[in-house]
Amino acid sequence: MSSGIPDAHQYARRKRLQATARMRAHRMELALDRARTRAAQALSPDPDSVAVHRRSFASARRKLAELDAQGRVFTRRDTGARTVLRDTLGPQPGRRPARTDRYEVECLTHRSDPLYFDDFTAAGHAARHSDTWCEACRQLAATHTMRARARKALAPSRSEVRYLPPTETARLRLDPPAA
Repeated sequence: MSSGIPDAHQYARRKRLQATARMRAHRMELALDRARTRAAQALSPDPDSVAVHRRSFASARRKLAELDAQGRVFTRRDTGARTVLRDTLGPQPGRRPARTDRYEVECLTHRSDPLYFDDFTAAGHAARHSDTWCEACRQLAATHTMRARARKALAPSRSEVRYLPPTETARLRLDPPAA
């Protein structure tokens, strides 16, 4: 034992630090290998792989356009409530919007009245945070367990034990006087 720390603890710490250093070195080697591979592919791309990549990118873009035509569905992780964000001025055959607002947000789970927005960012925020405008989502979120992030913010960092002095109570007449 040196400096008050048992040898077994020092040995375990040293081994833990060595294992961590080995893992970091291994991760760095993997990252370098990936970077080298990407650089080699950028310098001399395989024509077949480029064509496959472009086709997959085009199909993904097509699927996203189909989703946008029907609306993007957001699902809350904590409550499971689903909301949809639709672009009312987007490519929808045979439908002309009656409103000038471009984006429509609606709660699919509770079938609430839709909200309309001009800005995509505000509409996306409303779609992700349905508990701010849908009463049923608000009640569902209130009864659901709080997330760890909120618990950490609300809980004290350590348990507090406070000393409360005893309150002065009126003495009874039968008690002997304090000597």
